[in-house]
Amino acid sequence: AARSTAWGEKSQQTAEKAMWGEDFGARDATAGELESNFADKVLSNWDTHHIIKIPAGIKKFVGIGAQAIKPLSELSVMEGKEMDLLKNQVPGWRVVPSAEGHQSLRQEWKAKDDASAPELAARLQSIQIEGSAEHAPLAVEVKGTSVTIWLSTPSLGGITTNDFIIASRMNDVDVKDVQAKKKARFWA
Repeated sequence: AARSTAWGEKSQQTAEKAMWGEDFGARDATAGELESNFADKVLSNWDTHHIIKIPAGIKKFVGIGAQAIKPLSELSVMEGKEMDLLKNQVPGWRVVPSAEGHQSLRQEWKAKDDASAPELAARLQSIQIEGSAEHAPLAVEVKGTSVTIWLSTPSLGGITTNDFIIASRMNDVDVKDVQAKKKARFWA
């Protein structure tokens, strides 16, 4: 018997409910709403992506930060869709050209004052690359309260999986006590 994986099947709906619960708040517009042109009357964008935030504890088991650092011999420079997929797992990091002309990951943090900036940089640099002495991806710049970090694999000429692993781990470093308070954004 052929097996189908259509979303309309009862088994697929049951699996979805088991994973995410009965209702996580998102729904499609009803026919009446569409006919009334409700999108012209709402604030913001009615066609938004609904993002389901997974529990923080699951990061120990899944995601790019849970992976082991790979030896340089197993790495290759990433491009295209593969890089875009991993970029979504490291919020705040941007792909930018490096001083050497290849791509690198970059993020900037703001310290609460000039004295806290070196401490902020030291905490972020504490993420060590175990078992790979030839992989030196870290460039750090401290200017006033600004700490900027670039990650890449210069020996291969670009961004590798290891750079995304390190970026993910840096995102998990607790720096709230030395970081500048973020201004609350109100949209309503």
